[in-house]
Amino acid sequence: MASIEVPRPKESYQAGIPSVHQTLKQHLENATAALLFKNFDACIEHCENGLGRVKLCTDLENFSPKDYTEQLSVLAVQAYAEKNAWQEVLPFVQKVFGDIEHSPAAVIQLCLLLFAKLQDYPQCQALANIWLRNHDNYKDPEYPQIVDIYVQHVMFPWKLHSLVPAFLDTCHGLDGSQRQQMMQDYGVIIEKEVKSSSEGNVGNQTALGRDVSDTDKSEPEGVWAYIRRMSRLLFQRIQPYSLTAIISVAFIILAFLSLRFNKGFKVQSYCCGND
Repeated sequence: MASIEVPRPKESYQAGIPSVHQTLKQHLENATAALLFKNFDACIEHCENGLGRVKLCTDLENFSPKDYTEQLSVLAVQAYAEKNAWQEVLPFVQKVFGDIEHSPAAVIQLCLLLFAKLQDYPQCQALANIWLRNHDNYKDPEYPQIVDIYVQHVMFPWKLHSLVPAFLDTCHGLDGSQRQQMMQDYGVIIEKEVKSSSEGNVGNQTALGRDVSDTDKSEPEGVWAYIRRMSRLLFQRIQPYSLTAIISVAFIILAFLSLRFNKGFKVQSYCCGND
């Protein structure tokens, strides 16, 4: 006897839409229960079975697969995250929706939060840029929430406060009032961070100046010993590998070598007619 799970021609399903809904709801309930009881593999299996069932029913009249696909995908992504299988999240999303830009807002929100928790900010940036710049998503009601999640959970922890206004200008799914309201909400945080960074730079420069003065009073050092010492002092006060650190160290090296050159080689003046 043939199993009722075997796909049949379209017309044989027409009278069975209620049973299709019941089957998909059962997959959702089973996946949710498995996630709550931390049986993540079972959760993923129920989600994949449900998604497979949705694909078989997409041609049915009066059947909308969107809600089921979104809910099952969200549960599966959570299960992958809980079992620390982060590398499988994006392939799963792409398998279900074809590409990132056409993924539901709820799925993108979850992916952004998951990768932000991992502090994988470049991955978050790529996801946000792809989804937010897709014209089809401009009218999505969740568009402002995606922007807000990216700013608060990616840009702020990544210390990109000063770039927030320019980023909001690129989010064409926001209207003028939404953009203005967001800037007002973020304004206090941005101003505080910019002020803190400015005060930190002034303090670093003052402390570095004291160290240089102290060095000038000590015995002469070799060129590279001096440079290494100044670099260590500088990197103790500013974040390594930041643009400020690189520029500052380069400036010290160039300035010191220029000073050594001027002291070490005296230019003689010659006048016409003098031997």
